[in-house]
Amino acid sequence: MEPIQKTDSMKNQKFFLPFLLSVIVPIFVLLIFAFLGVSEVWNRKISDSFFLLLPSHNSFSKDVVIVDIDEQSLAQYADNPDLGRWPWKRTVYPILFSYIQMGAPKLILVDILFTESSEDDSSLAEANRSFSNISHAVNFRTDIGAQVDEKKEKNRKFEIPLPKDSPFPTFNTVSFPNGEIGETTPFVHAVNIIPDSDGTLRRFAPFLKWGDSHYPTIAYQGFVGSGTAKPYLEKNFLTLSKNDKTFRFPLGKSGLIRSYFYSEKQIREIPRYSAGGVLQSQTMIQTGQAESEADLIVPPGFFTDKIVLIGTSAAATHDDVVTPFGLFPGVIAQAVFISNMIENHTLYEIPEIWGGLFAVVLLTIGTYVLFFATHHWLRIAFPVFATAVFLVSFYVCYRFNMVLPPSHFVTSFPVSYLLGYAYLTYIEGKDKRKYNSILRNLVDPSVVSHALEDLESLKKGGEWEITAFFSDVAGFSSISEELSPSELARLLNEYLSAMTEILKSNSGTLDKYIGDAIVGIFGAPLKNALHPELACKASLTMIQKLAELKASWVEKNDYTESARKMKIRIGLNCGPAKVGFMGTESLASYTMMGDTVNLASRLEAAAKDYGADILVSETIEAACRDHFQFRFLDRIRVKGKDQPVQIYSLLNTKEKETKDEAKGEITYRRAFDFYTGQKWKEAIQEFEKAQEFFGKKDAACQLLIKRCEVLFQEPPGENWDGVFSRTTK
Repeated sequence: MEPIQKTDSMKNQKFFLPFLLSVIVPIFVLLIFAFLGVSEVWNRKISDSFFLLLPSHNSFSKDVVIVDIDEQSLAQYADNPDLGRWPWKRTVYPILFSYIQMGAPKLILVDILFTESSEDDSSLAEANRSFSNISHAVNFRTDIGAQVDEKKEKNRKFEIPLPKDSPFPTFNTVSFPNGEIGETTPFVHAVNIIPDSDGTLRRFAPFLKWGDSHYPTIAYQGFVGSGTAKPYLEKNFLTLSKNDKTFRFPLGKSGLIRSYFYSEKQIREIPRYSAGGVLQSQTMIQTGQAESEADLIVPPGFFTDKIVLIGTSAAATHDDVVTPFGLFPGVIAQAVFISNMIENHTLYEIPEIWGGLFAVVLLTIGTYVLFFATHHWLRIAFPVFATAVFLVSFYVCYRFNMVLPPSHFVTSFPVSYLLGYAYLTYIEGKDKRKYNSILRNLVDPSVVSHALEDLESLKKGGEWEITAFFSDVAGFSSISEELSPSELARLLNEYLSAMTEILKSNSGTLDKYIGDAIVGIFGAPLKNALHPELACKASLTMIQKLAELKASWVEKNDYTESARKMKIRIGLNCGPAKVGFMGTESLASYTMMGDTVNLASRLEAAAKDYGADILVSETIEAACRDHFQFRFLDRIRVKGKDQPVQIYSLLNTKEKETKDEAKGEITYRRAFDFYTGQKWKEAIQEFEKAQEFFGKKDAACQLLIKRCEVLFQEPPGENWDGVFSRTTK
């Protein structure tokens, strides 16, 4: 079957609109979101959600511990004037430092600001002089209208040599530890936290800038410990050389590093020792209550070779931050940042352009699958497949400490598929309405819904066994000449409507009208194994219906006498044929093609010679002989075909067969055997006997008698096969 022809403009339109809706529009939406900064926020929020579900593949550093001024520490010394309220007097901290130093830690990081003057500053200054591994907190601020303060010489020892145009966050005001504390502290570190625009803390800076000078943050200072590192910037990476090892940290916008927050369980299990327990352990040593280190609440050995953070978690200290895992004390977040740098667990945020390209590739493939794939199950399977590809890709990147931007796929793919499905639904609905309109004029409405369930197959068609139906009105030209145009139109409408209704009610499909002729198909577009029987039933019903119409016309004295005596001839044949919509994209009809169809047409024309109302092929007779009465007529070779075929007249249903008709059939077949055996006289005698059962004017008997008389005069020869070759259609 030839496919429906499509112009280049039609093809381009069919490709452009799906591509526009399923690819271009989602990309445009992504560009708007990227321009507004929405995609960046969504990337981090969505990735947070995934991180909550994915198992952690990194472990928190064993080198980091916390001394926590918690609720227990405040409650334990509620009656102590120095410890029972917050903030603690600064004379308490040297006691903590001293006890921690007994365990020989690498560095003590104080996550508490001492930027204001106090009468106890000298005690902290003395501790700074005694211990060379203490780092005090610095607070950076951006004050509106303030200018960068001129840096004093005392602060230059804390500066980090980095290019002035580095991307790190810049501030115009810095609060260093007050007075003697700042002058004597071995190290300083910034304790600023920089949450994202949604208030969640996900990133940290290794350095902060005051004017053109760089200062370490608590994360960087915890990484180097009490030693040093050589930092230098390389594109979007910070490279640090420490102890002959090189570490590379990916820098995002504003010089911030995306933190790996491990898991909620690991965060809650970070070693935290109550500051009250440390102080109590110190008292136990001083009073001799502990005979060994094991008797202490917090043994000094817990701090050996550790980075020790001293911070707060008590509610009164107001030092909570929002993390991807919820609300945690700020010191916990700082500990995570230090662990990230020590263990090189920071996350590389893949640039958004790659997340967009990843999404575009899947959108393009999805568009092809949705609109052009031949297997409909792919439309359902591909979203699952694409989601799986995205999740696997995200997870693989995550395992390598990279973050694939998720918002592009999560946003664009549903939009793409929703728009695509909406457009596809509209197009298929439009197609179904078009084909529904066509089919309802061709087929019984009850069949239409079934045929439209697989619209693509319906449009494509195929080749399978059908029954071809041809009918024609005998002598219609003469009838039409006797009628006025309006009467002719009325006659045709009445006749064709009645016949078509019978065709459709028997699951037949109207192929076309050719003037008064009707061409029909049984067994398509909806396959039906009973198509030969349905065709026979419809044909007999049409003959009966025509008799009813003629009786009505006679009663009404309608039309002309010729019209009232109208006869029709029907030809039926079943076999393989090509069926489907053929024509152009804008004008197509459901039709059939092939030898099976041609033979049915020839049988309808041959019916006139045999005086048969319904002439059928041997395939119809073989399929329906158990239910219908057939009369054998001849073996013929139609024009344009070498293969002979046996032809039969369809008389009635099997149960209505009479004894005379059965005897006549036997006699006729015996006569035909004489005929094929070239026994012309015997054949003529038997055909004449057959007429006694079928009637004196039986056309088939008279035709064969005349043929025998001719062949008697002009014998066909020894090689004659008994097949009559028709020279006309």
